[in-house]
Amino acid sequence: MTTATTNTTAPTTTSTTTADPSAPTAASATSRTAPTRVAMFDLDGTLVDSPRAIVEAFTAAFEAMGRAPRDPAAVRATIGLPLERAFADLLEVERDDPSVAEGVARYQEAFRTVVLPRARSLVFPGVAEGLARLRGQGVVVTVATSKFHASADALLSAAGLREHITTLVGADDVSRPKPHPESGQLILGRLDARPEHAVMVGDTTHDLKMATAAGVASVAITYGVHGRAELESAAPTHVADTFPQAVEQILAVLAVDGAPGDSRSVEDLLDDSTYHIEFNGHLTNHIKHAVVALAGLGVAPDRIRAYHDNYIALTPYGCRVEPARQPQRVIDEDNWLELLGKRTDFAAYCAFFDRQERELGMAGLVRRYVPRLLAGWAGALQHATIHLGWALDAGNRRMAIEGIAYLAFAYVDCHPERAATASDAGRPQDSLLRIARHWEENQPGLGARIEELVAGRGPDIHPELMRSGLQYRIARMLGEGHPLMYETPAWVADQDPDTSWDQLAHLVTVLYLTEPGDFLLLHLITALHAMRHIADALPAEERRRAVACYWTGILGVLFSRGHFVTPAKLTAIDGLFATATDDVDDPRWSREWEWHIARAVEEEEEHNAKLVYVMRELWRGSGGRSVFRVAAGQFTTTPELPPTFDHPPTD
Repeated sequence: MTTATTNTTAPTTTSTTTADPSAPTAASATSRTAPTRVAMFDLDGTLVDSPRAIVEAFTAAFEAMGRAPRDPAAVRATIGLPLERAFADLLEVERDDPSVAEGVARYQEAFRTVVLPRARSLVFPGVAEGLARLRGQGVVVTVATSKFHASADALLSAAGLREHITTLVGADDVSRPKPHPESGQLILGRLDARPEHAVMVGDTTHDLKMATAAGVASVAITYGVHGRAELESAAPTHVADTFPQAVEQILAVLAVDGAPGDSRSVEDLLDDSTYHIEFNGHLTNHIKHAVVALAGLGVAPDRIRAYHDNYIALTPYGCRVEPARQPQRVIDEDNWLELLGKRTDFAAYCAFFDRQERELGMAGLVRRYVPRLLAGWAGALQHATIHLGWALDAGNRRMAIEGIAYLAFAYVDCHPERAATASDAGRPQDSLLRIARHWEENQPGLGARIEELVAGRGPDIHPELMRSGLQYRIARMLGEGHPLMYETPAWVADQDPDTSWDQLAHLVTVLYLTEPGDFLLLHLITALHAMRHIADALPAEERRRAVACYWTGILGVLFSRGHFVTPAKLTAIDGLFATATDDVDDPRWSREWEWHIARAVEEEEEHNAKLVYVMRELWRGSGGRSVFRVAAGQFTTTPELPPTFDHPPTD
């Protein structure tokens, strides 16, 4: 992929004693941070046409209690109120009367048997599409309901809408349900959003009064429980007769970026310095990688913007990206190595490399600093390398500066100085097969020793990586090492680096096909694409060293898992694709790539777009090697965060 390089400079502010004088102030950085825009929805009568079914559930509850059913109109009038209050009003008793608790229990049983089985047929027209559109425009979709949380969650799931909802607040999540503002305030607090950037949509005056009390705009929809006149008595901001109309009004109220008229280019998205490189501790902000991939795949700019904004609003991990941080010190030529790998002051590193690029140019910057950072390429689960290499692929200055800064910030040494050239020749496949045989012959002892190693505590490893699990295992493995990791094969020095990269691309793709969807193995593919671009930008004498560092690093990653691919499986998969080649002009393969791209655009897990991009580049560059086309369809899923994430970040 090639995009225009931009030389836009950041605004400057007055120098202080602790911050880089070229860095923006906290106030200016905050003013450029895109606000979190929130759409709150009522559930019954707004998203799902459940009032009729609710009346039936109330009727069943009264019959189970041995009481005469209440007038349906009286029941409908209670929709939007907490169940305890509804039963107390209908039974004409106090809320602590035992009959209220019995009624609630009977209702919940009837709800499970009467409402949930019909949930999908009860979704109002345009709701699923409208919620998806809002998410695509970067709006955080939430629900504030008078149902109990568990019942609301079950209804949304049964209706097929739960995947769209980021935050759900039920009547039992607050002490004062609607029309009190507490439900809306709780949602805003959880998302760190402001009332002026939110809108509430509902079909009753309870919803509208809650919005007003919370300082939130409102949209009244007329197809639910309360009629237009009653709704207008609560002074909503807008009134909508259909859900699609409500969506248009939400977008207008929130002035959403990415809506028609948004002209941000790919370069604009890559130039953006609004957000920190990580969130929730050490999780990497991947969105610029996804933008490069989607642009390289030919995805339309408006769809790329929507993908970008949706990720910014909420990442696949369920965490929001974080605003950029202000530099806390000045990093310069004399002290830049002192903070290497200490995960300290990414912003100060960015400011330092920005100044150096203005003096040296991008080519000079890479040649001067990256050779020292190559040994740390596996840090941050290889995402620093990916950030830099993909920036060089895209030709984007700001992203490249961030990538070099991230390499320094998250540096984890693979210790290439320990390596000695081995006598074996052949190809990378042959070298890895030899190691796989060693594993097979020495299991389970080798795996047990590695588990014992990674269970220990490395004094030089940043404590934040303990929360990761994966990153800690890799850092521990790279720190302690294994003799097989440092037997650098003869092919590293004997053959042209381009040949090595071609062979390594085949190898890591075969590895991925031995465990399709494996998160760590996928990173070896996207990092190889990055390392090749980085190596191409280095002096000739450093290019083989980049190959050597990559080889040592991937062995550290593979060893850290505590298990290894079997020789038989590696040989079988490699043999399947050793000579298999597609006719690149065959329209069948064009259609298949279109399908892969279409799937990737719809996936929230941005690693899949990156996988498809790299595989297509390799497929084209290799003259249609089938292994790359087949691997492109093996999508991964976002891994669940380990229990260690229950603890707060340590940086």
